[in-house]
Amino acid sequence: MRDHPPRDAWTAFGLGVLGGVIGGLSVLSFAGIFIVVLIAMFGGIALRPRPFGAAGVCAGWGVAWLSLLASAQARCDPTSCTLFDLTPWVAIGVGLVVAATALILAGIRRERRRPAG
Repeated sequence: MRDHPPRDAWTAFGLGVLGGVIGGLSVLSFAGIFIVVLIAMFGGIALRPRPFGAAGVCAGWGVAWLSLLASAQARCDPTSCTLFDLTPWVAIGVGLVVAATALILAGIRRERRRPAG
């Protein structure tokens, strides 16, 4: 095994966000391409240092869903649009953002407890 230099926590978070956005948009836009979703999820979770990649996936996924759903709702003409109820989807998006926040805080707390060096 090669010994790689440790990855910065915020780099892991950024890569996780990228994976989360790709995964979140893939689910909503191309529902049949679940392999992309699985790669994004497990890739983000596997990033080290550990909760930051998973936090990035949750944040990217949640924000992508919320942005896409808000955009669809804003473009929907109330007189002719028959958009289905978005409440469960919005709740999932908000839940993902809340989970990302909790993971970031847990990771920061763990990094502060870790001895320097």
